[in-house]
Amino acid sequence: MVSPEVVIPEPLGGRLAELVHAYVAEQCRVLIEAVEPLRKREPVVHNTRVAVRRLRSTMRVFDDVFQPAQAATLEEDLVWWAELLGRVRDLDILAKRLTSALDALPAELVVGPVASALDRELGGRRRAGWQKVLEAMESERFANLLEVLQRWAEEPPFTEAAQSGVDEVKRYVKRANRKLTKRLEAARRAYAEGDPEASDLVHRSRKAGKRHRYAVELAEPEWGKRATKLVSQRKHLQDVLGDHQDATVCAAFLRDFGVQVGARKGHNGFTYGLLYDQQREELEQMPQRLEALIE
Repeated sequence: MVSPEVVIPEPLGGRLAELVHAYVAEQCRVLIEAVEPLRKREPVVHNTRVAVRRLRSTMRVFDDVFQPAQAATLEEDLVWWAELLGRVRDLDILAKRLTSALDALPAELVVGPVASALDRELGGRRRAGWQKVLEAMESERFANLLEVLQRWAEEPPFTEAAQSGVDEVKRYVKRANRKLTKRLEAARRAYAEGDPEASDLVHRSRKAGKRHRYAVELAEPEWGKRATKLVSQRKHLQDVLGDHQDATVCAAFLRDFGVQVGARKGHNGFTYGLLYDQQREELEQMPQRLEALIE
């Protein structure tokens, strides 16, 4: 559930900088330690991407506690790195979703070599994505990124605002929650009015939900069980809104790939159309799911 205000326990004391530094350092550590596993193509892409999101979110939510120029430079490189990792991770999610949907269909509705066609297409895209990641890791830009992450882990470029009391974290978390509530309401209203931007507003709400969740995670050492409960609530929100995003991406892929495959000899677009309809049906349930989240 999303409430306009978040009730937060009284802090234990200390400086805001100490709380933020601990969270930032942990994300930098994850990113640095992921380098060798990534070179070996070990399954750490998801955790690496999450660490990037957490670090970017912290810089966004706690914007005035970091030196603007240094934060902007790191943000730019993190966006670059996240996009490269995203090409691999998004294909993993897409493949898993399509495999599950295809396995659930009765055999008589699977017309043609659908599974093998999907494997070849997604496998080829994934290999190309990995190649881009590995090439990037040999670049000067990536080496510079690692150096910056090491510096931020040791001593983030804080401003005077970071020296305020730790209780100031409450203001940042509340601000993030208000933005989330506003975006969810805008998405709900857009669906009710048939606005074509509704789907994009759901995606923006998902991003706002992640930022609020990560801000609460940052505060968890001070807030304890209350923060743990809020994080759990935001995970549920992300699951709901994440399903919407995954269905949107999957439907777009099936529409385009189904048209291509349907024109090939020995193939048939029927099953792709059926899978597409399933994704669209899930997307049509979003207005009701949004209502449940906002109540």
